[in-house]
Amino acid sequence: MSRATLVAIALLSGGSAFARQSAPGPLGPSVPSNPPTRSGSFLNAAGATRIVDFELEGAAAEVSYGLLPSSGPYFVTITVIDVGSLQTIATIFQGYERGAKSRRVHRWDGRDTWGSLVPPAPYTIRVEAQDVTTFTRRIDYDLDVVRLGIVSIAAESSAPTGANEWQTVYFRKNGAYAFYATPATGEYVSKAEIGDVSDLDLDDGAPRPPPAVHEKVDEPALEFPPSGPAIYEDDSFNYPLCYLAGAAPRFTVTFGASCTLDNGFPSGCNYPVAGFEIRAVASDEAGAWTTTATSIAPGSTQTLDGPALTLLATKSERHVDWSFEQRAVGAATWSAIPGKFTTTHRIFTILDQPYWATGASGTQYAGPWVEVLDDLDRFATALGVTCDSSDRVVEAFIKGYFGQNGSLTTAIEDVHYDCPSEGGDGGATHYFDWGGWRSRLTRLLNAHANGKFVNCTDCAGSTSAMLSMLGVSGYQMDHLGSMTLNAIWGIGTADYTLDLWSNGGGAGHGFSYHHIITRDGGTTISDACLWVDEDGNPAALPGTPGYNNDRDWNNYESMLATGNVTWYTEPLPKIN
Repeated sequence: MSRATLVAIALLSGGSAFARQSAPGPLGPSVPSNPPTRSGSFLNAAGATRIVDFELEGAAAEVSYGLLPSSGPYFVTITVIDVGSLQTIATIFQGYERGAKSRRVHRWDGRDTWGSLVPPAPYTIRVEAQDVTTFTRRIDYDLDVVRLGIVSIAAESSAPTGANEWQTVYFRKNGAYAFYATPATGEYVSKAEIGDVSDLDLDDGAPRPPPAVHEKVDEPALEFPPSGPAIYEDDSFNYPLCYLAGAAPRFTVTFGASCTLDNGFPSGCNYPVAGFEIRAVASDEAGAWTTTATSIAPGSTQTLDGPALTLLATKSERHVDWSFEQRAVGAATWSAIPGKFTTTHRIFTILDQPYWATGASGTQYAGPWVEVLDDLDRFATALGVTCDSSDRVVEAFIKGYFGQNGSLTTAIEDVHYDCPSEGGDGGATHYFDWGGWRSRLTRLLNAHANGKFVNCTDCAGSTSAMLSMLGVSGYQMDHLGSMTLNAIWGIGTADYTLDLWSNGGGAGHGFSYHHIITRDGGTTISDACLWVDEDGNPAALPGTPGYNNDRDWNNYESMLATGNVTWYTEPLPKIN
């Protein structure tokens, strides 16, 4: 994690159980916490923070006490003593204070007399008050400065059986085609680079910044060594996650075991603290995360479950606020450690588990591709489709793939139908491997790397594979026989036509075959390659867009072509 670091300083809450009071003299004898005499009771413990991380947002150690209202003023000195050396290393406050019914409160930012943060270690905070008779009363509070922080976060399935979380996949590496599945052991990692002093801190002692969400959708985070090829980043990344809609996200966090002091020297983390338990807690926009953890140690892990995710297939972000709690061993309740840090997590949700071609194997099938997940969200947002069912997912994806709807000015990757009016060569396949029965999806999504032209097989092969990885199951390719077409609007073209092949010559307006997709054996079909004419007169121009997402086959057939069209189903293609 970044230096989501906890320097926890402890000042016990609750007064007499953890505060030590003594009578006159530098190291005078112990006296009862509530002595009967005025001179022995004008200073009384009120409470203090037990554990705090000075490098967390808003963190400070707080010490409080009471001064007898009927007397005063008092000369008060509050100092911090290093238990190991018995040296005073900081003065928190020194000055006159009057007695009052309310308690006095002072805060410490963890810096010593020279302005540096104190290292993880045991300390004592000493409060001394002198009344007008020069009688001095003392309270000592035990404290521990520790360092807690997260170096990795692994998203995991929270389903009792099966899975409701999947690794996301990238398909490029520094321009080349190479599949990379985000690591299940930690989609979020922030730790030492080679040569760095510690995992939790930069070499100047500042907290290691939390990595931002990785924005690229085609390739993962990379490192570029001084010599040699690019390698996958291994010490600082934050990849998007994929969960089943409505699932509770489950994170297992790993805590750092080393930190760096202000002077650049390495340090241990000074926990566990004897007699105390520490655990991480978290919350986000949807509420608190739950955990059964009771104690952690450097390098250990802890699992937390978050509030349920949206029921939609969409993209969202959770901003998780992390903090820590402590309690005395055997105590029933936990107390907050001041301060927090925040990590951001991009979460894609899908409506069902990814579905792959029979016999498919390889890293490309580890989970949904990030670019495909992102495309669905982009299409749905642009078209105003709420993806609360598989039908709506298909609608958003088929319409969005074709584009030229809403704010989508082009088809996916700005592809064009391979016909003369677009400068094509007559309906050839560019993104489908017939021999291997595979969609060349990597090339298509890589800014139409095989050229801007597509045909029906390219569109059907890619949309069936992409929708299946989004959890819409049961897809097959549907092979139609030869036909004489009605008015159609081809993908990437300007408008409807009755002259597909001759570029204005008026000859040839048919298909020798046509590929579409079906998820119910041909009863309904989806076709992102073309729109049929919805105006009631499909054999004439102009045309009215007839969207082909889960359209009844008979209705589609009557608008697509004259006469009956033969068809048969083929299996879902593999992908490369």
